Amino acid sequence: MSGQGPHTVIRFADWTIRPDAGEEAPPIVFAFRCTACGAAGPPDEDFEAARGWAFAHVGRNPSHRGYREVIHRFWRMALVR
Repeated sequence: MSGQGPHTVIRFADWTIRPDAGEEAPPIVFAFRCTACGAAGPPDEDFEAARGWAFAHVGRNPSHRGYREVIHRFWRMALVR
């Protein structure tokens, strides 16, 4: 035996992935992280609120000018028909 467990192939299919736009899909969540010190703002569904944290952070730390945007967007796999 080769050490691999059993598996089943039901059928070969082409898949695609796209943002989940269903009614019950979780909302997109935004956050910003300072690249100078690693501090991160709170995640928020409102992009402007998330971005506001970066403006407040640079106001308190004028040399902290680089930020990474973090987006949590849910995706769904679907069969290509």
